[in-house]
Amino acid sequence: MNDDDFVLHPAPRRLLEGRRALVTGATAGIGRGTAFELAAHGAAVAIDHRGKEDEAGAMAAAIEAAGGRAIAVRMDITKEDEVQAGFAQAREAFGGLDLLVNNASELGTIGPLVNFDVQCFGRVFPVNVGAPIALIQLAGPLLAARRGLIVNITSDAATAAYPGWGPYGATKAALELLTKTLAAELRGDGVSAVMVDPGDMRTRMHQEAFPGADISDRPLPSVTAPFWNWLFDQDPASVSGERFAAQQEDARWLQRV
Repeated sequence: MNDDDFVLHPAPRRLLEGRRALVTGATAGIGRGTAFELAAHGAAVAIDHRGKEDEAGAMAAAIEAAGGRAIAVRMDITKEDEVQAGFAQAREAFGGLDLLVNNASELGTIGPLVNFDVQCFGRVFPVNVGAPIALIQLAGPLLAARRGLIVNITSDAATAAYPGWGPYGATKAALELLTKTLAAELRGDGVSAVMVDPGDMRTRMHQEAFPGADISDRPLPSVTAPFWNWLFDQDPASVSGERFAAQQEDARWLQRV
């Protein structure tokens, strides 16, 4: 079992019974953890993957075996036809949508901006900024019908100047501003939007950022479970526009542990 893999643990309170969710980049790391948290709380989950049929299928099977509902959806979020088809598959399976988690992300090349090939911006921005907006545009009417919630996964690289991380940080900063704008624009439609910074953790993407380094001191994605348990219990409108650091020692969710 990989370090960023963990299994479904039923939640003591099923806060999302009858709700439907789509999680992008759901086969590893924080996406995998969030998908299982959603299922544990009773949500039907569409598990987005890009060519990882085995991993997505195994996740869906585990959720179904535990009495939940899940489907695997193949979707390269930078390709319009696949996004349209994948979203249609999720909509047909579940009939609606309450939660959209934009987790899929591209790290890009790490290196000084003065030496950077600007063409690389053309790869990270479509994944980290363009694709979430495209999915939000598709999901908007369904989310409005259910007073739904958009969760955009961000990073502390959006607010701190990490040498070598300029392009990635720029995309996350852009996503944060867009999330705040969406929260303001969609309030009248009953749709809410939040930003979640999961923090450093032991995932494949984090290892790729530090090749050859020992990251065993980082926590597993399950460390964020108290935050998700708290968020799922909130009225989305009451938190819309906010930015959360999921590993922060915040009494709002730690008091529930």
